Amino acid sequence: MSERGYHHGDLRNALLAATTELVRERGARGFSVSEAARRVGVSSSAPYRHFPDRDAMLAAAALTGFLELEKRFTSMPVMQAFDDTAALIAIEYLRFAREDPARFEVMFAHGIDKTHHSDLLQQTFKVQERLEAALSRHLPPAETTRRAAELWSLAHGVTALAIGGNVQHVLPKTQITDLADSTARAWARGVT
Repeated sequence: MSERGYHHGDLRNALLAATTELVRERGARGFSVSEAARRVGVSSSAPYRHFPDRDAMLAAAALTGFLELEKRFTSMPVMQAFDDTAALIAIEYLRFAREDPARFEVMFAHGIDKTHHSDLLQQTFKVQERLEAALSRHLPPAETTRRAAELWSLAHGVTALAIGGNVQHVLPKTQITDLADSTARAWARGVT
């Protein structure tokens, strides 16, 4: 189909949806701009009106994921205890990734240098700020940034193992949420 035949009205978002779909099927490394264009029904040059290159398409899809993650953390209830806060963050992070593993993979795709995509970099800072805000009720200000990065790293590790199918040989799938919970609580106890 030629570009003139494209009638969706929002090529950019259609391409982002195709990007996520391709990542779901083939992984971030298997994604190509030409295949996304084909799926949307436009010429292989059409995506370049919206994105300068392949990495920019992946970065835009990643940005959408980080916006959604920030919303998720913004809507979390306020917990009174530090270990409850840490556990809730880890569990929500795992839940977010499990809802759409392709979205999660795009967010952390190898090869996307966030420093080359300022909007994506700024959005990752906003997610970090949400984590810091959740933990700031329980920590001295001088520790909040580092501790939020620690908890994010811990939650990401458990989540990446779970999404990649690398924990199921040790724990049944039904207990992976418990793993995120207990790991975050152990971290919180170690911090305090």
